[in-house]
Amino acid sequence: MFPLRTRPPDWNMTLPPNAVAEPDLARATRQDIVLQGGAMGGLREAEYDGARQPLAQLFRAHQLAWAINGIAAKEHVHAPLVTLKRGTSCVLAVENDTQWHHPLHLHGHLFRVVARNGEPTLHREWRDTVFMAPRQKAELAFVADNPGDWMLHCHVLAHQAGGMMTMVRVA
Repeated sequence: MFPLRTRPPDWNMTLPPNAVAEPDLARATRQDIVLQGGAMGGLREAEYDGARQPLAQLFRAHQLAWAINGIAAKEHVHAPLVTLKRGTSCVLAVENDTQWHHPLHLHGHLFRVVARNGEPTLHREWRDTVFMAPRQKAELAFVADNPGDWMLHCHVLAHQAGGMMTMVRVA
């Protein structure tokens, strides 16, 4: 075990500036994202593989019970839900329109949670996952500075496998 210091170090402990670009909220594009489905949800049908189908049929045939913006995905997402211009600020306005909790995870980027249910957040720390309570809304702000196709999905793997995933493209 190492002993505790008796006094603070005498060297500079200043951290370098954060390399993550700060989003410009005044100029940000806004994209609405709605999490849907599950038991007691209002989702009656969803698009899967290019066709709208009743949710009961999707569940029986493909075990899909979840969707994002009315689209259920399974295994691979080929078309982006959102395409962002590289270097632009973006706010994803996420609404959890379900009776379930969803830890929503975005690959390839960090974001700030700038509001919950219309109220500004206190700390605005950097995250790659936001915990969404049932019927909650959150605004996620980031700079789309990492080009590529990035998965956005629920981190409850049964929800992801059940259709709650999509893709964000940065070009």
